[in-house]
Amino acid sequence: MSGVLSFLRNAQNEGSLKFYENRPLFELSSFGIGGPAAMIVYPLDAEALKRTAAEAFSSGTRSIVVGNATNLLFDDLGFDGMVISCASLKRVQYPYRTERDPDGREYIYAECGASLPQLVNTVSRGGITGFEGLCSVPATVGGAIVSNAGAFGCEISDKLLSFEVFEPRTGTTRNRTKRETRFSYRESGAVMPGEVILCALFAAEKGDPEEISERLFAAKKKRLASQPQGVRSAGSYFKRPDAGEGFIPFRGLSAGELIDRCGLKGLRVGGAEVSEKHANFIINKGGATCRDVLTLAERIRETVFMVTGVTLREEVRYIPYR
Repeated sequence: MSGVLSFLRNAQNEGSLKFYENRPLFELSSFGIGGPAAMIVYPLDAEALKRTAAEAFSSGTRSIVVGNATNLLFDDLGFDGMVISCASLKRVQYPYRTERDPDGREYIYAECGASLPQLVNTVSRGGITGFEGLCSVPATVGGAIVSNAGAFGCEISDKLLSFEVFEPRTGTTRNRTKRETRFSYRESGAVMPGEVILCALFAAEKGDPEEISERLFAAKKKRLASQPQGVRSAGSYFKRPDAGEGFIPFRGLSAGELIDRCGLKGLRVGGAEVSEKHANFIINKGGATCRDVLTLAERIRETVFMVTGVTLREEVRYIPYR
């Protein structure tokens, strides 16, 4: 550990990153839950991100790369290792042209830490369509690609062309195309264990500015009307079940509809509660612990399976202490 700390101190003195020891993870988490991480590192550019990830690998330090930590549940004990945040890598550029394209086509370039609302706002101002449904999804570009995040019929993979991945074990960076990636509902084969997404390239399709504005307004209005606001949560807790799963009367229903049908809105364990507004949201009512959330999620899963025959699968990722 002393070698890693020496690397981090030197890099911080050089101005390429910032880091903190024993910093509470609830400060990072949209859930507002999590004990201290041994180290939280904020690389300030892509080279620093690569150097930090490579140092963690070579030293045998357990590490995890995060964006906005909006779909993560950190352990009450914290994380016995290095949490690398991409929060500073948030450049979005449109129009963007590559040297590889002799026709001078325009693309959209985004770093891994750019938020989806930031991406949507940038391209919408340029009259680019196809991203409107993502306008209120709080994920970052890197995390969204890993989980194929989406909303209102729009997924991050829809306009994705390629993305750069860094492999700490070999120290190499490669370009990976959408065609060689296995995207499906809330899943992808974008990265192998240990790999880090650096940036992505998206297709730029021109649309009617008035129609884009209308779709943005409709998506934001629908999210405000259907999802809890001003509370700590990690968004949708469970994935949408397969359409043919469960007993016949419950097939094709969303996770939220199934939980609601089971009468679980308002169910509470400690400080964690099933939202009264959207049953697929577990919210932190104040002082919720990781154990509260995990216990509540297990009760939901057991009840839904008993009543509907559907096995709910988590969309939120639990990060254990070690």
